[in-house]
Amino acid sequence: MPSLTRRTVLPLFGAVVGALAAWVASRGLIDDTYITLAYARNLAEHGHWGMTPGIRSNAATSPLNVALLALGFLVVGPFAGADGELALGVVTTVLGAVAAACAGVVVRRAGLSAWWAAAGVVVVLANPFLLSALGLEVVLVFTAVTALLAAGVAGRPALYGVAAAAALLARLDTVVFVGLLALLTPVVRRLHVAVLTCCAVALPWFVTSWFWLGSAIPDTFVIKTSQRNFGEGRTYLRGLWTHYWPNTPLAVAVSVAAAAVGLVVLLVLLLTLVRRREAVRTGLVGLGLGGVGYFAVYSVLGVPPYQWYYVPAMAALSFTAVLGLGLLLRDRVRRVLPVVLSAAALGGLAATVPAAAWPLPWAYPPVFGNFATPAQYRQIGADVGELVGDQRVTAPGEIGTLAYACDCELIDQFSDPAVLQPLVEARIADAGPVLGRLLEWNYTHRDPGPAQPTPWVLRWRSAAIAPPEGVEQWTTNAGTWQSPDELVLFRAQDGR
Repeated sequence: MPSLTRRTVLPLFGAVVGALAAWVASRGLIDDTYITLAYARNLAEHGHWGMTPGIRSNAATSPLNVALLALGFLVVGPFAGADGELALGVVTTVLGAVAAACAGVVVRRAGLSAWWAAAGVVVVLANPFLLSALGLEVVLVFTAVTALLAAGVAGRPALYGVAAAAALLARLDTVVFVGLLALLTPVVRRLHVAVLTCCAVALPWFVTSWFWLGSAIPDTFVIKTSQRNFGEGRTYLRGLWTHYWPNTPLAVAVSVAAAAVGLVVLLVLLLTLVRRREAVRTGLVGLGLGGVGYFAVYSVLGVPPYQWYYVPAMAALSFTAVLGLGLLLRDRVRRVLPVVLSAAALGGLAATVPAAAWPLPWAYPPVFGNFATPAQYRQIGADVGELVGDQRVTAPGEIGTLAYACDCELIDQFSDPAVLQPLVEARIADAGPVLGRLLEWNYTHRDPGPAQPTPWVLRWRSAAIAPPEGVEQWTTNAGTWQSPDELVLFRAQDGR
């Protein structure tokens, strides 16, 4: 394929794959995705940083993802109104194009066919765990890390610094990839340029967040690291087998298979570094080691096994598998194996979709554990908004889709800093001397104010403290892991 054609076709191909991924997932987005969409809509419509219209908060893990989705809202607004799913589709399409273009840079440097770049994008974006968390920063992280790899192997330190800033603004924990790829690619020769560029691009947000939002890092660090697990044995380290395998074994098998191949390819690449140290080879080693390191860091942190926490490691190792195979095989195969890998990824994805979730776009994704389907939550949220108006409502545990559909003051730790404050104080008290001091410094400017009265409550009928008969109730959970239940709306004074 001529170079100019390759540079044009690959981004178009990536855009098509991204658009298809967004369409497939558009009606079955998980609850945490709607937290991000709520932040993005408020930013686009009101210039307000918060999940609910009236409360400023800092529980968006990925500020760059929020900003990009807000831009998506502004783009689609004149044609479709505040359509979050369409805004997400636009952003995912663009990110798919950028990821494919960056993959094209890598394969050109390696002297490989563009088919390998295309296969790498398909294998990653067809991962059931990634697609099940679409709308969170999973595609953005993959794109940013692919950009890091491309800038690294090309020896472009300034571009690497921009990509590093994007990665850190997508998720701070991508520092694992930022550091390893900087050290294992030609960028290391002018590392100071990359570091200074990264600081110039990323630091303004972290400083602004520190003063304006009361924390340089998102509050989700405190929320998630305080949860520890989903129950006995269901930690990040063991969660794929103890939490996900019993319910979605095919999704786990398909998602882990490509990463497992990546581990084998990584080992072979490491062994071959003795005689061949080309930039692409060392870059892929850095990418694969980044995936391993990311998994190790989260295992040590001891956080719960949220599905999107597995995606950066899976994506990095899967991409290493595809491009690493191309590098090891070189001209022995051209088109056949990349096409086979792509077809296998798509076939594996199709096999993981629950029967009840067909037809496409699916009603809920292959990896799904929310307490109600997205459609049920959207309807409940809209009904609650009509019933309570601008009054505050205590959330029932999951808040994202309800808050997005309600567009009202739904209250919990994610939306109201005052509700979160006791957990912040407990996390600081429980931390060791070093982390505790860092958290104290991080929250120097935090001033959540007092908690406000909340006249309404949403509570599950099966909750530890059963709700009274409410103003309204909704049956939930068709097609999910959970048992059927009822969500009840009642006045707080009736539940005392």
